[in-house]
Amino acid sequence: MTIQSIIDGILAYHPDIGDRRTCDVAIGADPNVECTGILVSIAPTVEIIRKAIEIGANFIFVHEPTFYSGYDDECEWLEGNDVYEEKLALLKDNGIVVFRDHDHIHAHKPDGIFHYMLKQLGWLEYVVPGQGRAPEIKLPETTLGELVKHVKEAMGLDTIRYIGNPDAKVSTVGFCGHLLPNENTNWSNNAQVAASWKYDVVIPGEIVEWTLPLYVRDAAMLGKAKGMIIPGHFIQEEAGMRWAVEWLRPIVGDDLPITFVSAGDMFSYM
Repeated sequence: MTIQSIIDGILAYHPDIGDRRTCDVAIGADPNVECTGILVSIAPTVEIIRKAIEIGANFIFVHEPTFYSGYDDECEWLEGNDVYEEKLALLKDNGIVVFRDHDHIHAHKPDGIFHYMLKQLGWLEYVVPGQGRAPEIKLPETTLGELVKHVKEAMGLDTIRYIGNPDAKVSTVGFCGHLLPNENTNWSNNAQVAASWKYDVVIPGEIVEWTLPLYVRDAAMLGKAKGMIIPGHFIQEEAGMRWAVEWLRPIVGDDLPITFVSAGDMFSYM
């Protein structure tokens, strides 16, 4: 089975999202070769590429980009950069193909990232019906401290950041993929801050500290049951790729090795 045929099978598994441009592209070596093994992770870091070489896998299947931007097929801006060129050479010299499954996996029903993130957290039964891609959760009442501890353990972290009073009683949780400035303004979307008011706890992917995090901190200082838990974008979304091994198996058959490898926490702590 060639790498390209596996990519075709992955795209056939997901819903058809039409001919709109996506960031789901294959890069690196020639995909029209026999696949020797699949390494699944959240992102193809240099360490992940080296792990693929070590285990003899020539196909890396990920959710996030290889080259520091939304589109891995537009890398002219990186030409002459030594990190880019050495990473690309690491792929090509070892015959490794990377395929990014981002737009298609999010279009899946249920969402192929958030559904499995909630499965890993053990929260599927607490999803409020009728919500969009980013789910709303109604948990039995607990404390923020216990909730932080649960997220930390479920996501396999040694440390985790949070905002709020750990003794605060909380039950509703909202998710937000990105708290970032948009293309039109340096300001983060004010609607995101307003939309969070109904939740006791928000778990975002990325943050701008002076927007929603500042609001949550002020609310907690005023004695309100508000909190934020920040495991990190890669950490919370890698659950979707961890569980992707299950639906990949029928696509590739029983004989091809599939290995999930966590990219780990991006940050080191002193």
